[in-house]
Amino acid sequence: MQLKSIDKERYRSRLNRIILASILALAGISLGSSTLLIQLFSEPGAGNFWLNATGVLIGCLVVGTALKRLKSHPYFFEVAYIWDLKHELNLIQRKLKAVSAAADQLDPTALTILAFSYAGSRLIWQLDDNTLVLSELNQADNALQQNITEAGLQIDPAQYQRPMLEKF
Repeated sequence: MQLKSIDKERYRSRLNRIILASILALAGISLGSSTLLIQLFSEPGAGNFWLNATGVLIGCLVVGTALKRLKSHPYFFEVAYIWDLKHELNLIQRKLKAVSAAADQLDPTALTILAFSYAGSRLIWQLDDNTLVLSELNQADNALQQNITEAGLQIDPAQYQRPMLEKF
């Protein structure tokens, strides 16, 4: 996965619109399908919990399917890219202990994974205005870069690919 430059204003604007549209669609579809199910299958005085829950499930399935299909639309590019990047960073996080241990031994694959993880996290945190721990990330990245330089290695985060994680 390549790190890409994302326009923060466009990303935030489109993310907010997608979230709002998803919430409205989920609410409308859930209420509509719950009402329809109650009209079709409910008896007077009966509890409708399961019919309401089914309506919410229908809403979730419809909105989820729509988002999955629309993900490749150009309007969704920035938001979908960040969703995919967050997923990739989550996969790395699951193996971070083993990757960090290997990076301490100057394993080039582990160093590449960490460099990508730091760069990707920085991008996401800046886009989401999550700057509280950015200084810690910068310190960790600087230490990593110093180790790479001292070892005389050439590490490029752009070389990262998911199959690299299989080693750990």
